[in-house]
Amino acid sequence: MATPILYYWAPCAMCSVVVNYANEHGIELDKRDVEEVPPYEELLSLGGDANLIPYLYDEGQLIQGNDAIIAYLAAK
Repeated sequence: MATPILYYWAPCAMCSVVVNYANEHGIELDKRDVEEVPPYEELLSLGGDANLIPYLYDEGQLIQGNDAIIAYLAAK
């Protein structure tokens, strides 16, 4: 089973909510900062918008926003 990928921006307060949730619940995430070119281009190729981070990519799904990501992780 692949580790879910979190597309985020390190200084983003919204993104830190998801990062903190994952850390508090022992959920491993492959964190990719969209300030770097390769993660930014990956996110765009998946149909995401770097202005609307955070995004979680898992099992072929691209999930946007704190509430949706946390609900998805909680259900897993």
